[in-house]
Amino acid sequence: MKPFIPLELPFKEEINPLLFINELVDANTNVGKYQILIKNSKINSDFLINPLLLQEAVQSTKIEGTQATLDQVLESEMEDKKPNDDIQEVLNYYDALKYGENALNRIPISTRFFKEMHTILLSKGVRGENRSPGEYRSIQNFIGPKGCTMQTASFVPPEPHLVDKYMSNLEKYINEPTDDLHPLIRIAIIHAQFETIHPFLDGNGRIGRILIPLYLYEQNIIDAPNFFISEALEKDKHKYYRLLNDTRLKSNWNEWIKFFLESVNNQAKKNLKLIQDINDLYETDLETVIELVSSNNIVKLINVMYKHPIFNVKLISSLTGIPDVTCRRYLSILEENNMIYSDDKKRDKKYYYYNLLDLLR
Repeated sequence: MKPFIPLELPFKEEINPLLFINELVDANTNVGKYQILIKNSKINSDFLINPLLLQEAVQSTKIEGTQATLDQVLESEMEDKKPNDDIQEVLNYYDALKYGENALNRIPISTRFFKEMHTILLSKGVRGENRSPGEYRSIQNFIGPKGCTMQTASFVPPEPHLVDKYMSNLEKYINEPTDDLHPLIRIAIIHAQFETIHPFLDGNGRIGRILIPLYLYEQNIIDAPNFFISEALEKDKHKYYRLLNDTRLKSNWNEWIKFFLESVNNQAKKNLKLIQDINDLYETDLETVIELVSSNNIVKLINVMYKHPIFNVKLISSLTGIPDVTCRRYLSILEENNMIYSDDKKRDKKYYYYNLLDLLR
């Protein structure tokens, strides 16, 4: 197999929106409903989105073979020891996404933007840290099953000396598009083109998926980088990879875009139910705890539990300003009433808000 030579953007005759107009309407409608539901939630949007962002980090790294659960990642926030490689990869993904959100205030989505996020993604001793973090590749790479060669690979990206040319073209398309496609269609194209160029030696899939919510945020389709589709893609990952490859080998862009929009819509519908369930849980449990503890501080504590559904006294105290002794008393009351559960350790006890964790998992 020879290195692939991609088409440059925008495509002239490859895209026919009439073939997926229904999928586009459904996806756009439900993403919009999701934004409205978040905006009208009684929970601070930062508290509401943080565990969803962590779950996105778990799902996106899982596509690449990383084995870490949401519970393990949340537990690692309270441990003094260094996280294992799988957990650190998830945390790096989270940090890269948050960095990208803040970076959009000062720089456009660009080569500098990609390289800075990539440096974070491969930092702190994770696998791939020796594979040129923050630099486009200068050698040929290829994609396929573990142990494959370039001859048996399922895809061979463009030659390294062409990476800058194609990334420059992609950057121009992102920031100065000349077609009239909807941003949800464009991000399907952008994501696939990024993966086809495969500009880095490692981490291309993760950076490409981080790009999805950041682009939709930058295009004002979502109010914050709070919509993630890695969970939907992970469930259909073999179809995901196959249809990505079909854009290269068969120029089958319309089928890929249709699948991408279906994934967006499926995730949006799931998120709508999830946010509504979380809102219902918040109202029910808040009403219960106010009856159990007659202090305004208990509302602060509950709010933090929604951002960190696995926690210890130190974490709650630092984020609420409630003294440790008072926190322990409040948490004991909640545990006695089966709202939270602990690991029963005498020191560094961890508490689990299973009502919320069961919704997030």
